[in-house]
Amino acid sequence: MIYDKDRLFDEKGNSFIVTHNIKGDSIDAWVEQFKTNEENRQHKRVNSILASHEIISFHKDDATNITLEKLEDIARQYVRERNINGMYVAVPHFDKDHYHIHICASGIEYKTGSTMRLSKVDLQKLKKNIQLYQIQQYPELSKSLVNHGNEKKELALSDKEYNFKLRTGRATDKEQVIGRLKTCYKKAGSKDDFYELLNECGLTAYVRGGKVSGVVFNNKKFRLNRLGFTDERLQELNVLFNRDKDLRKLREKSKERIINRSR
Repeated sequence: MIYDKDRLFDEKGNSFIVTHNIKGDSIDAWVEQFKTNEENRQHKRVNSILASHEIISFHKDDATNITLEKLEDIARQYVRERNINGMYVAVPHFDKDHYHIHICASGIEYKTGSTMRLSKVDLQKLKKNIQLYQIQQYPELSKSLVNHGNEKKELALSDKEYNFKLRTGRATDKEQVIGRLKTCYKKAGSKDDFYELLNECGLTAYVRGGKVSGVVFNNKKFRLNRLGFTDERLQELNVLFNRDKDLRKLREKSKERIINRSR
Protein backbone atom coordinates (compact mmCIF):
# COMPACT_ATOMS: atom_id res chain seq x y z
CA MET A 1 0.00 0.00 0.00
CA ILE A 2 2.83 2.43 0.74
CA TYR A 3 4.14 2.11 -2.83
CA ASP A 4 0.75 2.39 -4.53
CA LYS A 5 -0.73 5.56 -3.05
CA ASP A 6 -2.52 6.67 -6.22
CA ARG A 7 -4.85 3.69 -6.03
CA LEU A 8 -6.00 4.64 -2.54
CA PHE A 9 -8.26 7.25 -4.14
CA ASP A 10 -11.24 6.93 -6.45
CA GLU A 11 -11.56 8.71 -9.80
CA LYS A 12 -12.60 11.89 -7.98
CA GLY A 13 -9.59 11.83 -5.69
CA ASN A 14 -11.59 10.86 -2.61
CA SER A 15 -10.81 8.18 -0.04
CA PHE A 16 -11.21 7.27 3.64
CA ILE A 17 -9.32 5.71 6.52
CA VAL A 18 -11.00 3.67 9.22
CA THR A 19 -9.04 3.35 12.47
CA HIS A 20 -10.24 1.58 15.59
CA ASN A 21 -8.54 1.60 19.01
CA ILE A 22 -5.69 3.46 17.39
CA LYS A 23 -4.84 7.19 17.13
CA GLY A 24 -3.11 9.43 14.63
CA ASP A 25 -3.12 9.58 10.85
CA SER A 26 0.36 8.41 9.90
CA ILE A 27 1.79 4.97 9.27
CA ASP A 28 4.67 5.56 11.68
CA ALA A 29 2.25 6.46 14.48
CA TRP A 30 0.17 3.35 13.83
CA VAL A 31 3.20 1.08 13.76
CA GLU A 32 4.40 2.37 17.13
CA GLN A 33 0.98 1.77 18.67
CA PHE A 34 0.86 -1.77 17.29
CA LYS A 35 4.31 -2.40 18.79
CA THR A 36 3.35 -0.90 22.16
CA ASN A 37 0.20 -2.96 22.36
CA GLU A 38 2.19 -6.11 21.52
CA GLU A 39 3.92 -5.77 24.90
CA ASN A 40 0.60 -6.76 26.51
CA ARG A 41 0.56 -10.19 24.82
CA GLN A 42 -0.36 -12.85 27.38
CA HIS A 43 1.28 -15.81 25.67
CA LYS A 44 4.43 -14.85 23.79
CA ARG A 45 5.85 -17.10 21.09
CA VAL A 46 8.54 -16.75 18.46
CA ASN A 47 6.02 -17.18 15.63
CA SER A 48 3.22 -15.08 17.12
CA ILE A 49 1.08 -13.22 14.59
CA LEU A 50 1.83 -9.54 15.22
CA ALA A 51 -0.72 -8.30 12.67
CA SER A 52 -2.80 -9.80 9.88
CA HIS A 53 -3.56 -8.46 6.43
CA GLU A 54 -7.23 -9.02 5.59
CA ILE A 55 -9.14 -8.02 2.45
CA ILE A 56 -12.79 -7.42 1.64
CA SER A 57 -13.15 -7.73 -2.12
CA PHE A 58 -15.95 -6.80 -4.52
CA HIS A 59 -16.74 -8.02 -8.03
CA LYS A 60 -15.83 -5.62 -10.84
CA ASP A 61 -19.43 -5.76 -12.14
CA ASP A 62 -20.56 -4.06 -8.92
CA ALA A 63 -18.24 -1.08 -9.48
CA THR A 64 -21.05 1.20 -10.70
CA ASN A 65 -23.02 0.56 -7.49
CA ILE A 66 -20.14 1.01 -5.06
CA THR A 67 -19.56 4.29 -3.23
CA LEU A 68 -16.98 5.33 -0.66
CA GLU A 69 -19.77 5.59 1.90
CA LYS A 70 -20.74 1.97 1.34
CA LEU A 71 -17.15 0.76 1.51
CA GLU A 72 -16.51 2.65 4.74
CA ASP A 73 -19.70 1.36 6.32
CA ILE A 74 -18.84 -2.24 5.40
CA ALA A 75 -15.32 -1.78 6.78
CA ARG A 76 -16.70 -0.54 10.10
CA GLN A 77 -19.18 -3.42 10.25
CA TYR A 78 -16.31 -5.82 9.57
CA VAL A 79 -14.50 -4.47 12.64
CA ARG A 80 -17.62 -5.00 14.74
CA GLU A 81 -18.04 -8.55 13.47
CA ARG A 82 -14.32 -9.41 13.63
CA ASN A 83 -13.61 -8.33 17.22
CA ILE A 84 -14.47 -4.91 18.54
CA ASN A 85 -11.57 -5.14 21.02
CA GLY A 86 -8.87 -5.30 18.37
CA MET A 87 -6.79 -2.58 16.71
CA TYR A 88 -7.52 -1.86 13.05
CA VAL A 89 -6.53 0.34 10.13
CA ALA A 90 -8.63 -0.01 6.97
CA VAL A 91 -8.32 1.78 3.62
CA PRO A 92 -9.96 1.28 0.20
CA HIS A 93 -7.99 0.29 -2.89
CA PHE A 94 -9.02 0.88 -6.47
CA ASP A 95 -7.54 -1.23 -9.25
CA LYS A 96 -9.22 -1.19 -12.69
CA ASP A 97 -12.71 -1.08 -11.15
CA HIS A 98 -11.73 -3.90 -8.80
CA TYR A 99 -12.69 -2.26 -5.54
CA HIS A 100 -11.53 -3.79 -2.29
CA ILE A 101 -10.64 -2.84 1.27
CA HIS A 102 -7.28 -3.56 2.90
CA ILE A 103 -7.44 -4.13 6.64
CA CYS A 104 -4.55 -4.40 9.07
CA ALA A 105 -5.73 -6.14 12.26
CA SER A 106 -3.66 -6.49 15.42
CA GLY A 107 -2.59 -9.95 16.56
CA ILE A 108 -3.95 -9.33 20.06
CA GLU A 109 -6.75 -7.28 21.57
CA TYR A 110 -6.14 -3.69 22.61
CA LYS A 111 -4.57 -3.57 26.10
CA THR A 112 -5.91 -7.00 27.22
CA GLY A 113 -3.27 -9.06 25.40
CA SER A 114 -5.78 -11.75 24.43
CA THR A 115 -5.20 -13.32 21.04
CA MET A 116 -7.18 -12.15 18.01
CA ARG A 117 -6.67 -15.47 16.22
CA LEU A 118 -9.57 -16.72 14.12
CA SER A 119 -10.15 -20.44 13.77
CA LYS A 120 -11.34 -21.66 10.38
CA VAL A 121 -14.84 -22.00 11.83
CA ASP A 122 -14.74 -18.43 13.16
CA LEU A 123 -13.44 -17.16 9.82
CA GLN A 124 -16.32 -18.81 7.94
CA LYS A 125 -18.76 -17.30 10.42
CA LEU A 126 -17.20 -13.86 9.93
CA LYS A 127 -17.46 -14.15 6.13
CA LYS A 128 -21.11 -15.20 6.32
CA ASN A 129 -22.03 -12.47 8.79
CA ILE A 130 -20.41 -9.64 6.83
CA GLN A 131 -22.01 -10.91 3.63
CA LEU A 132 -25.41 -11.07 5.34
CA TYR A 133 -24.95 -7.44 6.40
CA GLN A 134 -24.07 -6.53 2.82
CA ILE A 135 -27.17 -8.30 1.50
CA GLN A 136 -29.42 -6.53 3.98
CA GLN A 137 -27.93 -3.05 3.59
CA TYR A 138 -26.74 -3.07 -0.02
CA PRO A 139 -28.69 -5.66 -2.05
CA GLU A 140 -27.55 -3.88 -5.24
CA LEU A 141 -24.06 -5.39 -4.73
CA SER A 142 -25.37 -8.77 -5.84
CA LYS A 143 -22.41 -9.67 -8.09
CA SER A 144 -20.08 -9.72 -5.08
CA LEU A 145 -21.91 -12.50 -3.27
CA VAL A 146 -20.09 -15.81 -2.85
CA ASN A 147 -21.20 -19.20 -1.59
CA HIS A 148 -19.12 -19.59 1.57
CA GLY A 149 -18.61 -23.04 3.00
CA ASN A 150 -18.93 -25.15 -0.17
CA GLU A 151 -15.22 -25.63 -0.65
CA LYS A 152 -14.31 -29.29 -1.05
CA LYS A 153 -12.65 -30.82 1.98
CA GLU A 154 -9.52 -31.81 0.07
CA LEU A 155 -8.98 -28.18 -1.02
CA ALA A 156 -9.36 -26.73 2.47
CA LEU A 157 -6.28 -25.38 4.21
CA SER A 158 -4.77 -27.14 7.18
CA ASP A 159 -4.39 -25.21 10.44
CA LYS A 160 -0.68 -24.74 9.69
CA GLU A 161 -1.40 -23.43 6.17
CA TYR A 162 -4.20 -21.21 7.42
CA ASN A 163 -1.98 -19.64 10.11
CA PHE A 164 0.79 -19.08 7.54
CA LYS A 165 -1.61 -17.22 5.24
CA LEU A 166 -3.00 -15.18 8.12
CA ARG A 167 0.49 -14.28 9.34
CA THR A 168 2.06 -13.41 5.99
CA GLY A 169 -0.86 -12.42 3.77
CA ARG A 170 0.63 -14.64 1.03
CA ALA A 171 -0.88 -17.57 -0.81
CA THR A 172 0.10 -20.96 0.60
CA ASP A 173 2.04 -23.52 -1.45
CA LYS A 174 -1.16 -25.52 -1.88
CA GLU A 175 -3.03 -22.49 -3.25
CA GLN A 176 -0.17 -21.72 -5.62
CA VAL A 177 -0.12 -25.32 -6.87
CA ILE A 178 -3.88 -25.34 -7.42
CA GLY A 179 -3.67 -22.07 -9.35
CA ARG A 180 -0.92 -23.43 -11.61
CA LEU A 181 -2.78 -26.69 -12.16
CA LYS A 182 -5.85 -24.73 -13.23
CA THR A 183 -3.69 -22.82 -15.72
CA CYS A 184 -2.33 -26.08 -17.14
CA TYR A 185 -5.84 -27.51 -17.40
CA LYS A 186 -7.15 -24.51 -19.31
CA LYS A 187 -4.27 -24.61 -21.78
CA ALA A 188 -4.19 -28.39 -22.25
CA GLY A 189 -5.71 -29.96 -25.34
CA SER A 190 -5.44 -33.47 -23.91
CA LYS A 191 -4.39 -35.37 -20.82
CA ASP A 192 -0.85 -35.73 -22.20
CA ASP A 193 -0.74 -31.99 -22.90
CA PHE A 194 -1.67 -31.36 -19.29
CA TYR A 195 1.27 -33.41 -18.05
CA GLU A 196 3.65 -31.68 -20.47
CA LEU A 197 2.49 -28.24 -19.35
CA LEU A 198 3.26 -28.93 -15.68
CA ASN A 199 6.93 -28.14 -16.11
CA GLU A 200 6.13 -24.87 -17.90
CA CYS A 201 4.04 -23.87 -14.89
CA GLY A 202 6.92 -24.52 -12.49
CA LEU A 203 5.68 -27.91 -11.31
CA THR A 204 7.62 -31.18 -11.41
CA ALA A 205 5.57 -34.34 -11.95
CA TYR A 206 6.33 -37.50 -10.02
CA VAL A 207 5.30 -41.03 -10.97
CA ARG A 208 3.77 -43.71 -8.78
CA GLY A 209 2.54 -47.08 -10.02
CA GLY A 210 3.64 -46.30 -13.57
CA LYS A 211 1.63 -43.09 -13.98
CA VAL A 212 1.80 -39.44 -12.98
CA SER A 213 0.47 -39.26 -9.45
CA GLY A 214 1.30 -35.75 -8.32
CA VAL A 215 3.61 -32.76 -8.52
CA VAL A 216 6.50 -31.36 -6.51
CA PHE A 217 6.56 -27.68 -5.58
CA ASN A 218 8.99 -26.06 -3.12
CA ASN A 219 10.26 -29.56 -2.23
CA LYS A 220 6.75 -30.64 -1.22
CA LYS A 221 4.67 -33.36 -2.86
CA PHE A 222 1.03 -32.77 -3.80
CA ARG A 223 -1.27 -35.55 -4.99
CA LEU A 224 -3.28 -34.51 -8.06
CA ASN A 225 -6.45 -36.30 -7.05
CA ARG A 226 -6.42 -34.66 -3.62
CA LEU A 227 -6.37 -31.25 -5.30
CA GLY A 228 -9.38 -32.05 -7.45
CA PHE A 229 -7.49 -33.17 -10.58
CA THR A 230 -8.67 -36.78 -10.62
CA ASP A 231 -8.16 -39.26 -13.48
CA GLU A 232 -11.80 -38.74 -14.43
CA ARG A 233 -11.36 -34.99 -14.70
CA LEU A 234 -8.16 -35.30 -16.73
CA GLN A 235 -9.82 -37.90 -18.96
CA GLU A 236 -12.40 -35.27 -19.88
CA LEU A 237 -9.60 -33.46 -21.72
CA ASN A 238 -9.18 -36.49 -23.99
CA VAL A 239 -12.92 -36.63 -24.61
CA LEU A 240 -12.90 -32.98 -25.67
CA PHE A 241 -9.76 -33.55 -27.75
CA ASN A 242 -11.29 -36.52 -29.59
CA ARG A 243 -14.52 -34.60 -30.13
CA ASP A 244 -12.60 -31.69 -31.67
CA LYS A 245 -10.58 -34.16 -33.74
CA ASP A 246 -13.78 -35.75 -35.11
CA LEU A 247 -15.22 -32.33 -35.88
CA ARG A 248 -12.08 -31.38 -37.79
CA LYS A 249 -12.34 -34.59 -39.84
CA LEU A 250 -15.98 -33.86 -40.66
CA ARG A 251 -15.10 -30.33 -41.76
CA GLU A 252 -12.29 -31.64 -43.96
CA LYS A 253 -14.60 -34.20 -45.57
CA SER A 254 -17.21 -31.53 -46.17
CA LYS A 255 -14.60 -29.34 -47.86
CA GLU A 256 -13.52 -32.26 -50.06
CA ARG A 257 -17.13 -32.86 -51.15
CA ILE A 258 -17.55 -29.20 -52.01
CA ILE A 259 -14.31 -29.18 -54.00
CA ASN A 260 -15.26 -32.36 -55.88
CA ARG A 261 -18.69 -30.99 -56.76
CA SER A 262 -17.17 -27.79 -58.11
CA ARG A 263 -14.96 -29.73 -60.56
